[in-house]
Amino acid sequence: MKQIPNDLTIGPFTLDRAADLGLSARVLEGDRFRRPWPGVRTLREVPESLVDRCRAAALVLPESAAFSHDTALHLGGWLTPNVGDGPARYSTREPNASVPIHVTVPRLHVRPQGRGVVGHRSDLSPDDILDMNGLRVTSPWRTWCDLADGASEVDLVILADALRKRFGNGAYRLETHLGTWSGRRGLRSLRRALSRSRDGVDSPMETRLRLIFEDAGLPEPVVNRWVTRDHGDPIHCPDLSWPAWRVAADYDGGHHADCDSENDVRGRRASDWRQRQDISRRDLLEEVGWILRVFTSFDVFRAPERTVERMRLALRMAGADV
Repeated sequence: MKQIPNDLTIGPFTLDRAADLGLSARVLEGDRFRRPWPGVRTLREVPESLVDRCRAAALVLPESAAFSHDTALHLGGWLTPNVGDGPARYSTREPNASVPIHVTVPRLHVRPQGRGVVGHRSDLSPDDILDMNGLRVTSPWRTWCDLADGASEVDLVILADALRKRFGNGAYRLETHLGTWSGRRGLRSLRRALSRSRDGVDSPMETRLRLIFEDAGLPEPVVNRWVTRDHGDPIHCPDLSWPAWRVAADYDGGHHADCDSENDVRGRRASDWRQRQDISRRDLLEEVGWILRVFTSFDVFRAPERTVERMRLALRMAGADV
């Protein structure tokens, strides 16, 4: 079996490059290679990632092209805040190989076409482009604007919340870029989404829960503000709260159901800290006169009306006129 040169084992390559290194056309047409684009090959034994798919496309795309829309979102990881040392709470699952990549070229260029690619034409300024590991990718601000063409308002608010969490000047950058979007599609949706976005949001589901309450006419909650005792000791930082009435709401993702084994806890190999925190937070808040309601994905996606009524009742019990 023909030995593959090391230079061709680390990523996509063109047929011309392979020929320069001594591989024949017969070998390159064999089952050892994928054919992501005409004139491009990758080793089949190497796992196919989104980055590799984009690197393969970049070999045949014009130099002025940039990866954009959903593809830029994944390449940039802009739903990951990278704040502090803890694990990222925003995340997006990498799309599989059947999901096409999005590419934008300048308006006077031919729109990229073919299987596995969605082509766009638009004017791109130097500020719209970032270099990420050798790939031209639209900036988070430009990507947010581009997505207005097909995303829902909720999705636009989720991304705006994520960018405000990720970048200290996120709100300013979004507002500034929106000022360059006059006359383009989605401007009204973007303006409304930015007006509804907030700083300090920890997850997309927190955004969804907040918007469900707001759309139902409930007072706007505060995002991630600590509840403290009278002498200042912190008790809990609810996802959403209404301090005027001492009412709070938390969204619990699937990780809140994680439970360490009894043997691990006894052996001090684990602590069940998440479960213990969840059990105690309601009691601690009640001790200082707060009401806490906890919601899950079922409440958000399957029973939003009931979710609103649970929250409305809690606010009424606390004296709110809702």
